[in-house]
Amino acid sequence: MKEQDIISGCKAGNRLAQKYFVETYSSYMFTICRRYIKREDIAKDCLQDTLIHVLKKMDKYNDQGKFKSWLSTVTVNKCIEQIRKEKRNLYSEIDLVAEQGIDESVSLKLEHDDIMRFINTIPDQYRIVINMFLVEGYSHKEIGEKLGLTESSSRSILSRAKKMINAAFKNESIIVIHKDASAIKKINS
Repeated sequence: MKEQDIISGCKAGNRLAQKYFVETYSSYMFTICRRYIKREDIAKDCLQDTLIHVLKKMDKYNDQGKFKSWLSTVTVNKCIEQIRKEKRNLYSEIDLVAEQGIDESVSLKLEHDDIMRFINTIPDQYRIVINMFLVEGYSHKEIGEKLGLTESSSRSILSRAKKMINAAFKNESIIVIHKDASAIKKINS
């Protein structure tokens, strides 16, 4: 079934189109959920809530822009809503401090899963801002509006998150478990 057929079928309440929608887009949406939510079970719950929400609100998609972009935005918003439910006061204003520059010479080639494993170890506020800015492409102004932060706080959180990642790479403190290796090895910079 083509994307447009799925969309129009879902808008009309067609059960077959809804089934195709879930089969076609749930893995894409789950990937987004996992970037924002650490625990797999909660990410699955969030995916379920998002699928139901999208199916109920499919008429809100007005066929302008790419469907996947709209779907991504809805999924991110549901993830943020889920995170807010779990931690009502997660975000607080961060004192703006002069930030030291990041050593650009530090570079590692890690597989996507390794990076995601590491990103899941940093505090939620940093992980969420990194995802929104670097992966989803939100501006600091948009991040601030969605998370109830000032634009400068969003910039500060991103800067600190980059420093945390940089320090972990530099200090060789990232542990990677390779799928094809039974041993755990430390990445050397």
